[in-house]
Amino acid sequence: MKKILIAFAAASLLGACASAPSKNTAASAEPVIPTVKSHNKQVVAYIRTWPIGSTPKDMDMGRRWRASDIQGNQLTTLNLSFGLIRNGTEVYIKDLEPQPNSDKTATIAPFANMWDEVAKLQSQYPHLKVNVSIGGWGADGFSQLARTPESREKFIANVIKLIDEHNLAGIDYDWEYPVGPDWLPIAKDPSDKENYPRLLEETKAAFNKHGEKTGKQYQLSVAVPAAAWFLQNIDVARVAKSVDFMKVMAYDFAGSWSKKTSHHTNLYQNKADPEGGGWSTDQAMNLYLDAGVKPEKLLMGSAFYGRAWQGVAAANNGLFNAYKKAAYDDGITWQDIKALKAKGATRYWDPVAKAPWLFDGDLMVTYEDQESLKYKAQYIKQKRLGGIMVWEYAHDMDSELPRVINESLM
Repeated sequence: MKKILIAFAAASLLGACASAPSKNTAASAEPVIPTVKSHNKQVVAYIRTWPIGSTPKDMDMGRRWRASDIQGNQLTTLNLSFGLIRNGTEVYIKDLEPQPNSDKTATIAPFANMWDEVAKLQSQYPHLKVNVSIGGWGADGFSQLARTPESREKFIANVIKLIDEHNLAGIDYDWEYPVGPDWLPIAKDPSDKENYPRLLEETKAAFNKHGEKTGKQYQLSVAVPAAAWFLQNIDVARVAKSVDFMKVMAYDFAGSWSKKTSHHTNLYQNKADPEGGGWSTDQAMNLYLDAGVKPEKLLMGSAFYGRAWQGVAAANNGLFNAYKKAAYDDGITWQDIKALKAKGATRYWDPVAKAPWLFDGDLMVTYEDQESLKYKAQYIKQKRLGGIMVWEYAHDMDSELPRVINESLM
């Protein structure tokens, strides 16, 4: 870190020396902005296909991202989220079709130009891998299609068709979750234990075979939970052999389901947390490392959104306290978090958990910011992890946080 600071100080000094106009030099030097080419790590972002916003009212406005909103030089991969499964083995993106608004009184127009915007990104940033992520929370169909060789083959053929049609770099499977707990809202079966890695192995084999025809290499990744029960049910070391990356969803450690306020994407555990000390990103990453997954295949999950509660008691500035109700059920975006700070909410810092939070006397928000991301980047380098994954880019349309990530990974 000291080397980075010294380098930037030197660059600033040189820039200052060059700022005086002369006949032979430019009036000023442009600052160097770190990008993914500044280091050897992955910086992967999901991006939603549904409208942008923190609340149902925001999303009912139907605002969509455009290629010009995305600084592709700050990313190695962009995962379009989400593709879904229908008719057994077909893949579709529901937001390309009209959808009802939040109270079912009107229709939100489809994201009709999404593929045009993707094509612009692919043209502007040739290095950027654009994939489709299939699945997501509450997305059914994986367990059913994975149960027979025939349905797996049909599904994989449809995946490859989608890749070819839109010149994609690969696919991300976000099956949440095979052989999961009883509270999961999707179908599950004990056979998922074998069918999940089998689906991945057959997908990777099909990608390799297709690549022999096209001369391309296709990426396959999976999103996995930051939970011990998953590793008790799934042979993650076997899974890792078939995928390029396993993205550990190290966020949502706290939310509307929690008894008290806490951190939702903290790096380390703070045993002062009354919820058994809470959970942490560090504990989650070590689960996979201890299970034999190579560190270079692991991407640390991070959140560009916050979780929030209202009616929070004032003790400890709102942290680890009771509350009256949850706020922002869909998560509050980085932009809206900054707006709360501008209106007077105070930022606090947990030096043990390496995590910030906001409190205004009533509302408490747990989130990720520049300081916490610097600690996570340092951790990624120390553990020799493959990089970082963030949910999701549309929460930070100014790309402030990706720039911090890339600077800190140098």
